[in-house]
Amino acid sequence: MRSSKNVYRAGVIAAAVAVSAASLTACGSSSKPGSPSAPAAAGTSSATAIADKGSKEFTYWSMWQQNEPQAKVIKKAADDFTAATGIKVNIQWQGRDVITKLTPTLKTGSSADLVDQSVNALGALVAKDATADLSGLYATKVTGEDKTIGDVIPASYKTFLNDKNGKPFIAPYEVSSEGLWFDASKFPDLAANPPKTWDDLIALFDKAKAQGMAPVALPGDDKYWVLLTLQRTLGTDGLKKLASDKTGAAWDDPKVLAAAQKVQDLRTKGYFIQGYESSKSIDEEGNFAKGKAAFYLSGTWVPSEAAPNTTPGFKFDSIQLPALDSGNTDTGINFFGFAVPKTASHADAAEKFIAFFMKKEELTGISTDAVNLTPRADIDPPAQLASISKALSGTVYADQGHLSVDYADWTNKMLNPEMIRLVTGQDDAKKFVANGKQGTVDYWKSAS
Repeated sequence: MRSSKNVYRAGVIAAAVAVSAASLTACGSSSKPGSPSAPAAAGTSSATAIADKGSKEFTYWSMWQQNEPQAKVIKKAADDFTAATGIKVNIQWQGRDVITKLTPTLKTGSSADLVDQSVNALGALVAKDATADLSGLYATKVTGEDKTIGDVIPASYKTFLNDKNGKPFIAPYEVSSEGLWFDASKFPDLAANPPKTWDDLIALFDKAKAQGMAPVALPGDDKYWVLLTLQRTLGTDGLKKLASDKTGAAWDDPKVLAAAQKVQDLRTKGYFIQGYESSKSIDEEGNFAKGKAAFYLSGTWVPSEAAPNTTPGFKFDSIQLPALDSGNTDTGINFFGFAVPKTASHADAAEKFIAFFMKKEELTGISTDAVNLTPRADIDPPAQLASISKALSGTVYADQGHLSVDYADWTNKMLNPEMIRLVTGQDDAKKFVANGKQGTVDYWKSAS
């Protein structure tokens, strides 16, 4: 697997339902970034910090493969940590299915003291009440700095990092989002003048056609176009109602059909690249990088992954989808970070490593070497991600509307297959809505 690429799918497939009225309200709404929260007194927290047992080593199961840029940054930090503290870090590069591998070990004693994945994928552990409360860690000072871990995480992010009890379960080291990627050498004025309406977007695609390119590259299992069009049409809370309304009535909103029709039209009117239905993400990312398609709707990992395949002079940039009926222009935000299993044997050493890795000196490598965003405002974003970083300075909402955490089982069993059927033309817009409504009703009946 490649860097952050398949985390969207990993997050969707990973988790079971973990929801309460409190988490629905917190995670469903959008958040306006502000300054980081006020510093907590060092060592203080409303939660009891994990006791320091003096552990001399700990085991870390990572979502990365050893040759990936993030893995290299983390390995350097682990070596630096061991040199500074004498604590050995036993890293196992498990890959994207790390949560699936770890889950069977949780009851008898976790095989890992530290694990990382996306906030969505870690929802599988949250649903099983298997993650430690990191409130104490958030109140711990970053190694060698006066700020706590909680201080260097913007306040606007924190709602999305909490479990159903409002307690943090993840310490994020990487921030991601989605954008409509393009080659700025071919569209030099686009970032400064993005489309404001859907009609403007279609006009942009027509311009790409006139230049001899397929407008949009996408894989056959793409879910971004349906999900983000629904979010733009319904708003984030409206998107979540499609899952939470056990009667299925939310699917009767005419805006749902309107959003589905827009995606259907992209396919039937020839805006999607030919042959995409059976393609994989790696294929379509390559088609985009080679100039065979003008646009690619995907995540912040695209510049680092697609760079080796680009044509000379290619310049990565991105825009956000325009507002639709809801007027919503919020930006989705996702996180990758560390969690500590409740049954970890050496959680004290694991938390010390998190505090070490979160310092600016170490975390900067996620930006400079892995070409990704970090949660720290004092670390500059890579130039390729400047547009997305700017978008994230506005109002943000939890990636996928937090469906993959709050309604993971429904998302995996009902929504994802239906989105794929729509985007590949197996179903039309009306069938998508009908199946969505009935599938939601059937899901909640079987779950009761």
